[in-house]
Amino acid sequence: MIFSNIKILDENFNVLENMFVQTKDDKIAYVGKTMPEKNSNDEEIYDGSGKFLMNGFFNAHCHVPMTILRGYGEGLSLQDWLFTKIFPFEAKLTPEDVYWTTKLGAMELIASGCASISDMYFHIESEAKALDECGLKANICNGITSFNPEEDLSGNRGWNETWAFSVSVKNGKFSSRIKADMGLHAEYTNNERVARLIADGAKKSGLGIHAHLSETEKEVAECKERHGGQTPVEFMKNAGVLENHVQFAHCVYVTEKDEELLKNAGAFLIHNPSSNLKLGSGVAPVKRWIQKGLNVCIGTDGASSNNNLDMMEEIHIAALLCRGAAKDANAVSVKDIIKMATINGALAQERKDCGLLKAGNKADLIVFDLNTPNMQPDFNTLANVVFSAQSSNIILNMIDGRVVYRNGNFAFINKDEVYTEVNKRLNRILKELEEK
Repeated sequence: MIFSNIKILDENFNVLENMFVQTKDDKIAYVGKTMPEKNSNDEEIYDGSGKFLMNGFFNAHCHVPMTILRGYGEGLSLQDWLFTKIFPFEAKLTPEDVYWTTKLGAMELIASGCASISDMYFHIESEAKALDECGLKANICNGITSFNPEEDLSGNRGWNETWAFSVSVKNGKFSSRIKADMGLHAEYTNNERVARLIADGAKKSGLGIHAHLSETEKEVAECKERHGGQTPVEFMKNAGVLENHVQFAHCVYVTEKDEELLKNAGAFLIHNPSSNLKLGSGVAPVKRWIQKGLNVCIGTDGASSNNNLDMMEEIHIAALLCRGAAKDANAVSVKDIIKMATINGALAQERKDCGLLKAGNKADLIVFDLNTPNMQPDFNTLANVVFSAQSSNIILNMIDGRVVYRNGNFAFINKDEVYTEVNKRLNRILKELEEK
């Protein structure tokens, strides 16, 4: 495809007018000011008049199958929400349930401009199958939990599922868009011995680690009680977790000492503003992270704690919240926010040929329609994307050179079938919980 005479966000995050971008197979083949030669007679030329082209988004922390739990367990704190509502419901989910509710979440992600997600859940082979069929990229892990201090993990479902999935990925069961990560749910759902086993396993296998970290004040206080005054970050360091490539979600209550440990480890901190606000967890010190040069990404979290997977909304809230909390209109620039949602997320997933619109990179591209009331006047396009745009302004999503979404239509998803399947499965589980 050739995007003709279109406004773009280039690899340096500058907005350029009247550009031409050509894709070939799964990569960006050309970016320039003149029309390139067509690859074939039937190659599509996309009219870029009144449009804006940029790299797709990388949602760095998600629980996509939790779309079936949207609106369930409202008004509870994190701990009550997890242990009285979420965990009992999730215990009823089958692999087929996860497959269908993942497809529901995939529609939201694709329509809001996502190219890729980092996801933590279970029945991950079913999740991977669904995401792969929908055309998304994904780094997927099982968030391993272990409440038994003597457990050697040989009988742990999350541990075993992780290794089975890793083998499936290596053996080509899925497309190259799907990658395996190691999941460590959190300090409060594990112990140091198990965390060390997970860290060692990740190091030996080369898998990255994805975990929740310092999400609430209660979590941090109880961690200190359990582990001789250690913060969750110090717990992770002492367990060897920071010796790996790591992505940590939330990080609302990291200390400045914690931040130095995370920076030295090259860790990626994932900002989840909607979830943190909805659950009353607090506001992460994003301005401080940026000033210190930490790697900061953006994630929606799950649809049960957000309650959507809309990356456009998450980007908007992240920018507003950072400036409001810091009482500083310059606390975070629009370029900073877009970097958090694109290249930083790609690097967190160890996808080094993604996240930037440049020749040779993967063709993960989204198109905004600028000829809409909320995008006019077009005085500052990037500011409009961050502060004015809605997902409805995204009219095309291309992932690895394939158009997966165009003008409200999904190339690889039957919407009505997904709605029917998800609601059928929701009603079954609610009935099972009532009969318990």
